[in-house]
Amino acid sequence: MSDTCGSKVIEFYQDSVVLITGASGFLGKVLLEKLLRCLDARKIYVLIRRKRDYSAQMRLEQILKSMLFDRVRNETKAAKALFDKIEAVEVNFERDDLGLEPGLRDRLRHEVEVAFNLLASVNFNEALDQALETNVECTRRVLNLLSGARRIKSIIHVSTFYSNCNRTMIEEKIYDDIGFGGYDNIKNTFAKLQDDHKQFLSPVVLGTFPNSYTFSKKCAEVVVRDKFGHLPIGIFRPPIVTSSYREPVPGWVDNFNGPSGMVVPLSQGLYSAALLDPKKKPFIVPVDFCVNALLMCAYDVSKSSVTKSIPVYNYTDDCNLWTWDQVINGFFSGLGPIRKLVAKYFTGTITVNPVRYAICKRIMMFQAFCLDLIRTFTGKEKIMQRLFSKMVTLSEVLRFFCLNDWKMTNANIRRISDEMSPLEAELFPLDIRKIDWTEYYRNFVPGVIKYAVQPRSPRSPSISERKLKESKLRETKKLNSGLFFLLWSSVFIIALKIFKNLFNKV
Repeated sequence: MSDTCGSKVIEFYQDSVVLITGASGFLGKVLLEKLLRCLDARKIYVLIRRKRDYSAQMRLEQILKSMLFDRVRNETKAAKALFDKIEAVEVNFERDDLGLEPGLRDRLRHEVEVAFNLLASVNFNEALDQALETNVECTRRVLNLLSGARRIKSIIHVSTFYSNCNRTMIEEKIYDDIGFGGYDNIKNTFAKLQDDHKQFLSPVVLGTFPNSYTFSKKCAEVVVRDKFGHLPIGIFRPPIVTSSYREPVPGWVDNFNGPSGMVVPLSQGLYSAALLDPKKKPFIVPVDFCVNALLMCAYDVSKSSVTKSIPVYNYTDDCNLWTWDQVINGFFSGLGPIRKLVAKYFTGTITVNPVRYAICKRIMMFQAFCLDLIRTFTGKEKIMQRLFSKMVTLSEVLRFFCLNDWKMTNANIRRISDEMSPLEAELFPLDIRKIDWTEYYRNFVPGVIKYAVQPRSPRSPSISERKLKESKLRETKKLNSGLFFLLWSSVFIIALKIFKNLFNKV
């Protein structure tokens, strides 16, 4: 644990009781790891729902087995004591009382001092009523619980920078311009409709919003302001959150959302295409910097509990940004020499032309079909068409964010950064302006391959000789399949190069 001398932030978290929702998500896991490794909290309550046959405790144990927590295990003297600070609380977010027993509910309200609400559904294509249920109503239920917390010092509700993406300028304030009589009227109207009527009405309600996710996060901000403005609460808006910069290890990521999903085909030497404007500058932040900012904002809220309005933190910056073209070239820097050459000149297409992209999609799906044929011949499951279909869906979901850019203000974040002591700046680096993007993207693709494409299997006490032999046999089969694929891909790439040279004229 770090010395508290010179840091009021460390003192703030020391011996505190923290509550987290959304700890099973990408950002939530890294937040939990940082709290364990660097901050001496007394207790961490993690609100988790049961998932199929997995209880909250089982899901928490699975999270803690991840290699994300290797530094906690290896660099702390009493790792078990640290993990014992975490208590899984099984909840049902669809119930107004969260499914909590009265005794447990009272204990949470008596003990919790700092809360992070990261609960969200990031399914951009989700039905509007379901997105509102998860991102607004579940948030309301969690904050209702915290409204009775007698020792609460700070609550951070995690929204998104794109909660007002229908605007060209996004300031650090809550925009109350929800149409159709406001959120409550929309909710009550949808409650009376049948599913087909909801589906028909949803595009009208969304208006200029690109998807249900961004609209529901906007609604949640308004509900936080209107219903819970009396609490010490702040709204944190991160943009696109990507793999770690340095903590706990460079390049850590556990999902294929956003840019992570875009680089998977490139990393494997496969053809892929993206619909984006190479001249636009995306707002991207590494997850470890995002967590550091989250922790600092919670402390900032505790200092200003008496305010006229809820503080909003736009965690992004328009300085030190790379264009999409630079980002893609950054991806290439993390590939080996041969794969870099293949990806850059043969198997990658970036375009703003919808017609050209539509043709590229068909090339990708034809490639997936051919790969599945090869997998069938080698006795493997046909999965490539399904995987490429998901990648195409991801590209189309991100289209709005890849073809546009925004202006913004971030005075609150810059103020926090400027007020940090030297020790805090070292322990909680959050200044996006100081990120070396060349270094960052050099680790990006290797991180996706290591932590997402080839995740480590759960730990076991020992591995038998039989399993080792079976593992070696599987690797041999993979090598043989790889050689077969290499022969096929060579022919495909030559044909693709000819096609691409012709197609660039479109």
